[in-house]
Amino acid sequence: MELRTKYTGGHTDTILCVCANSFKQLATGSENNQVCLWDCAEGKVIHRIRPAGSSQQNSEDDVTSLCFSLTQPHNLYCAVDTAIYLYDTRCDMASPMAKFEYNKEEINQLALHPKDTYLAACDDSGHIRIIDTNQRKLYKTLRRHTNICSSVSFHPKLPWHLASGGLDCSIYTWDFSRGRVFASLSTQDLNFEDESSSVPSSYTVNPPLVHSVSYSNDGDLACGLENSTIHLLDFKKRNDIGVKRTFKGHTQGVSQVIFLGNDLLSAGNDGKIILWNTPSGSSTDERKSNNPNVSDVNKDEASSSASSESTGDSNESTGEAEAAGSSYIRHVLDHGDKVNWICPFQSDDKSLLYVADQTDVVSVYSIMSSGST
Repeated sequence: MELRTKYTGGHTDTILCVCANSFKQLATGSENNQVCLWDCAEGKVIHRIRPAGSSQQNSEDDVTSLCFSLTQPHNLYCAVDTAIYLYDTRCDMASPMAKFEYNKEEINQLALHPKDTYLAACDDSGHIRIIDTNQRKLYKTLRRHTNICSSVSFHPKLPWHLASGGLDCSIYTWDFSRGRVFASLSTQDLNFEDESSSVPSSYTVNPPLVHSVSYSNDGDLACGLENSTIHLLDFKKRNDIGVKRTFKGHTQGVSQVIFLGNDLLSAGNDGKIILWNTPSGSSTDERKSNNPNVSDVNKDEASSSASSESTGDSNESTGEAEAAGSSYIRHVLDHGDKVNWICPFQSDDKSLLYVADQTDVVSVYSIMSSGST
């Protein structure tokens, strides 16, 4: 991964979230209720708005999540505190087309159904509100988390399936049409101990709070935890979540996981962004998938192949990648600052990664394709 450019001059406060659409536009949301729409070709701001309105009491609330419509890429959903605003980016964005006020506490993430028919919004109460985007009304409320629900993701192929993760150290998969849980996994039941070391690490010291969940195109579910581990989960049965692989490369909490094709990207509070190989097919790891007490299923498969794929750039922490003992690390980027949000985007023949951190600047990196060396 190489730094291509930085977008500056849009925000005055820390950028918390980013998303991109097929029109080569980027939306960014920051603290103090500000959203910027960027022209990716020029790296310039097209629109700058305050969704909650300058005269409202909540005008200083943070913009915590953004997402573009999949079928109508000019439509942008913005989460500010407990409200969701829908804008048409073809207009001057002076006022929203719609406003949804179904969440009772601050929204942490928005996610759109693959068919664009439903919008999920998870919040600090632990509830997940499912909004019918065609009818523009509340469809269902999912209640099971006992603490903050931090992340939500729709299954790419199963139309009524959704996954969620929270700070109650729980992961749930749902039939959201019925409001029922299919399966659940407590990350506290996982074994994170490193038998090769007698020194406590972040794997054992920090609680396994779930910060991020994301489905792959094949239906595998990745989760990023506060104790710096990442787990790739699969479903042998509809009501049985198993651990397929465990990835160790970060030294602090994993703030986000997201799939890019068959590869997995992760970002952490350690300022690192890691590109992982996630090989498909059966392996010795998968025979352990029904046993949740899997500490590091990569340990016996570690090889020198990961180090041979690093470029040796000054900002690539290859040594730390090798020390992680995972043969699935393809690239480690030392971004430097704690990462708030990452957004991969395919532009023509280029794979780009937009990164928001603790500053008011968006960093843009080029990403190696799966066939790159």
